[in-house]
Amino acid sequence: MTVIAADTVLEITRIFDVTPERVFDAWLQKSWGEWAGPPGIKGEVVQMEPRVGGKYQIVMHSERGDITVGGTYKEIVRPSRIVMSWKWMQEEQDTLITLTFRPKGKGTELHMRHEGFSNADRRDSHNNGWNGTFDKLEKFLAR
Repeated sequence: MTVIAADTVLEITRIFDVTPERVFDAWLQKSWGEWAGPPGIKGEVVQMEPRVGGKYQIVMHSERGDITVGGTYKEIVRPSRIVMSWKWMQEEQDTLITLTFRPKGKGTELHMRHEGFSNADRRDSHNNGWNGTFDKLEKFLAR
C-alpha cells in the first residue's frame, strides 16, 4: 500500500465547453505546446509518443530561460483517462499525473490529480502553473 501525504497532492477540476474527446485529444497532440505552461511561457513539444510506454517531452521557453519536462504514458483510455509521469529534467523526482475526462452537460469535466511532490511548496508552485495552463487550454479549445 502506498500512503501519500495530503501536502504532496494537487487536485484541480475544470469544466470545458467541448466534448471529452476534444479535451482528451489535446493532451496527446503536438499542439499541447501551444497551451502548456502559465502565461509568459511558450511550450514546445519536442517528443510525443502517445501510447502506453511512450514518452513525451516539452521545452518551456520563458524570458528566464528554457526548462524541460517529460515523462512516460502509463495508461491511455480514450476518451476518459490518461496517467503519465511528470519530471522536470533538472530534478531527480518523478511525480504522477492522472487526468480524468467526464461528460458534464454539453461539455467536459477535467479532473487532474498530480501527486508525489517533495513538499507543499513544490505542490503550490505547480498549482499556479497548472491553473495558468488550464486557462490557456480553455482558449485553445474555444478556437
